[in-house]
Amino acid sequence: MKGLIKYIILFVFIFIGSAIRMEGSDREPLLARDSSYVLRTPKADFLEKYKKDAAFDYTQKIQDGPTIWDRIKRWILERLFRMKASEGSLQALDIILYILATLVAVGLVYVVIRNRDKFLFRRREEEFFPDDSVEYTGEQEADAFVRLLAKAEQDSDYVLAIRVSYSGLLQMLDKKQVIRWEASKTNRDYIYEIKNKAWSRTFEEISRIFDHVCYGEFPVSEAEYQNIKRYFVDFRKEVES
Repeated sequence: MKGLIKYIILFVFIFIGSAIRMEGSDREPLLARDSSYVLRTPKADFLEKYKKDAAFDYTQKIQDGPTIWDRIKRWILERLFRMKASEGSLQALDIILYILATLVAVGLVYVVIRNRDKFLFRRREEEFFPDDSVEYTGEQEADAFVRLLAKAEQDSDYVLAIRVSYSGLLQMLDKKQVIRWEASKTNRDYIYEIKNKAWSRTFEEISRIFDHVCYGEFPVSEAEYQNIKRYFVDFRKEVES
């Protein structure tokens, strides 16, 4: 019985070994050699066209943080207006600030144009007599204003002529000790300083004309200037008599 079992076991091993060899002979090699295979290497610019293509850009782009201007706008909305900063509110604030900046710029231009005589006054003054000043500084003598007035009238610059005439009055009143000239004083200060009531009222009227003509940009014709000049001449004669 034992001999029979040995033969059976031996037969099984022989059968299994034969089956394995047959199966191995039927399989094709996993890595079959191809005689037409040629080793190729990519060109130097092979990857460049893909690097330039946004579809192949897998790098993470870092967005810029808020600028100082963005922080200021957020502070205005959240601190001053107690509003939550959003994209819509920030855009609305941009429009409002743009309008305000435009209004400020227009206002500055208007102020410069309205007061152009003040900004250009030094240049106009130097065209006449470099040693003289149209505005009274407490030092000029009467003949300086006489020369400037004659030049302004000759050039038909009646606004300048009125300015010179007014400065000449201040010079005369200061010399007569009717007023005490100081650079910090205004025309209103001189009106209150004049003790003679009639003179004070006349000087107030002359000061009003001076302000309207020189700072109100009212055009002055030759006929109008002759009427205005009469106020200056009559008042000077009254004080000097």
